[in-house]
Order: sequence, then structure tokens, then C-alpha cells
Amino acid sequence: MKLYEYQVKEIFSKYGINIQKGKFAKTPQEAKQIAAAIGVPVVLKSQVLVGGRGKAGGVKIVDDLSDVEKVAGKILKTEIKGYKPIGILVDKKTEIKQEFYLGIVFDRKMKKTVIIFSPSGGIDIEEMSKRCPQKITKIYIDELLALQEFHINRLLPLVDNDREMFSKLKKIVKELYSIYKKYDSLIVEINPLALTENGDLVALDGKMEIDNNASYRQKLLVDTDNKDEENPIELIGKKAGFVVIKLKGNISIISNGAGLALSTLDLLHKYNMGVANILDLSGGATPGKVIRAVKVVIQDKDVKGILFNIFGGITRCDEIARGIAGALKSIPEDISVVCRLQGTNREEGISILKDVSLNAETDLEEVVKNIVSTMNRG
Repeated sequence: MKLYEYQVKEIFSKYGINIQKGKFAKTPQEAKQIAAAIGVPVVLKSQVLVGGRGKAGGVKIVDDLSDVEKVAGKILKTEIKGYKPIGILVDKKTEIKQEFYLGIVFDRKMKKTVIIFSPSGGIDIEEMSKRCPQKITKIYIDELLALQEFHINRLLPLVDNDREMFSKLKKIVKELYSIYKKYDSLIVEINPLALTENGDLVALDGKMEIDNNASYRQKLLVDTDNKDEENPIELIGKKAGFVVIKLKGNISIISNGAGLALSTLDLLHKYNMGVANILDLSGGATPGKVIRAVKVVIQDKDVKGILFNIFGGITRCDEIARGIAGALKSIPEDISVVCRLQGTNREEGISILKDVSLNAETDLEEVVKNIVSTMNRG
């Protein structure tokens, strides 16, 4: 889940990282009131969950208070890459001496957390890595050691051995790492991190993305409903503790593993059937968890069929079957249900489903053929 800039800056401020004086506004009138309180010139920044705001007209500097309402109104009406802003961040304009880039991200290839620093901030870091890779420093962190002084000390030469500035930078790196860990982040970024004329380091912009798999630990953030980022069914799933992927089709796949879901998706495509959504139960699913999962996917109005693909290991097929049986009464009659059970306690699971007039197959292709046949008849 991505956070809006104003949310990120609230977190930064809580951890003692300097930010500009500013506030979030939902209307042009609120924007003017905030600008009057903090004083012009101000920077008005569209709050969307995509990049490229500046080029798209979503970031404007306003010098005259009388112009704030008009400019804010225009920004609020401007879609950026198809996204409508939820509001505007009104920030006091800062006099900048130098801009840096500072980010902490999980490197999937290296399977390690990495601190990324560049003395050239304010531009896209991926673009910079292609054009001028020598300007980017990466510091990999062993998860067993966590962040240590020797990691941060590698940044000293990159700020021209200015120990006063390095002392401020060190504090920011430590706090940024704390945020990264505390909020189960995939990325935390300050771009640019500005050195002001009075010698302060200030986060002029911030970016954060939270691991969806940690949503159960980040309830306060999940409940903010950053709707611009996700389809409503994905948000409903997240609140229920599931990862749901919305697609274009009319069959819902409920499985206990990403590999099972993808193989099911491939087979359905083979028979020219589209998938409405995919929900991953993960391991150790209980009957209650299955019932909650079903209640999530049937809220997707595109769903006309549900296909369960379960391979029992730690997850027991009889437990899944009890959940399916318990969920049947909540499933509308016009939604077809088919099941594939394989693995631990398979026979018990098949028997439980037979008692509620639902046949379960052990072969995936047979299950796919069944739902194709059923839905084609419907």
C-alpha cells in the first residue's frame, strides 16, 4: 500500500525528521486559509499516488495569497495519469542550497535492505542509476546485524567530510531506518532531502510503500483507505487480512498459494475463461478464514463463479471443506462453486462437501472443465 505525501510527512515529523511548515487541504478555500497561516510563498502539491506530478501541472509555487484559491482549484481538477487528487498539500516554500536523495528499500534480487544515497536529489533515482550510476551509493544491510554506525559512516565522504552536516544526516538515516522497520515498508524515500540556506536538512518530499502482507500489523494505515491506489475489492480484502488481486473476468480463484492460483489462472485462460479476482488463503487456513474469504470475493459484482484450488499440507482439506460448507449459505444462488482438494485429509474434505451436495475433484483440469461447463450453461 502506497501512502500519500502528506501521510508520509506526518510520519517523518513524528520521528523528528524536519519537514516544511504545511498542512493538507481538501478544498481551495482550506488551501488559502493554510497559506495565510504559514505565509506565502507556498508550494501547492497535488496528492495522488503516482509520480510525475510536476510535469503534469500538479505542483505549483504561488507567491501571492490572492492567487492560492484559484491555483488550488485548478490542481484539484487536474487528473495525473488517470488519478484524481484527494486534496492538496500546502507547504511553505524553502530556500534550497543543495538537494540530496536518500532512500531505504528492500532489494528483492539481493534479498537485503539497502540504503541508497546520492548527492543529486530531486530527480527520478531509476533514471539517475541508468544515466549516472557513479552518482549513486548503495549500502547493503545484513538483517542479522541491522543498521550499524559503520554503514552510515560510509556517507561521510559523500558530503565532502562536512562533519556538522554529516551529524544531521546520520540522525535522519537512523530515523528513516526506524520508520522502514516499524511500518513494514518496501520503500521509504526522501527526494529531495534539502540542505537549506540556514544549514538544516529538510525532507521536501516523501514516499512510502507498506508491504500488503503486513497489513494486519498496520491497521491504522490500512484503515486510511488510500482508494486511489487499489480497486475497492482489494481494499475490502486487505481489511479482512487477505491479499486480493482484481482482474477482468467473472471467476474468483481462492487458493492456498500463489503458484496454485497462477496454474489455475493459466488453465482457465486455456478454456477462454476470465478471472474476476484471486484471493490467497496462505497456509494454515481455518474454517472461519475460508468463510471470511468467501464473504470478500462475493462483494465483487463481476463474480459469477468461485473455484477453490486447495493443496493440503499444513492446511488440512477437511478444515477447508468445513469452511466452504459454512460459507455456502452466504453465496448467492447465481454464483457457481467448484472445488479441487488434494493432500492432507483429502477424503474427509470430499466427504464433508458431499454432505452439502457439493462434489470436489482431485484433478485441477477436471475442476476447470466443470466450472467452464456450468457457467456456459448459465
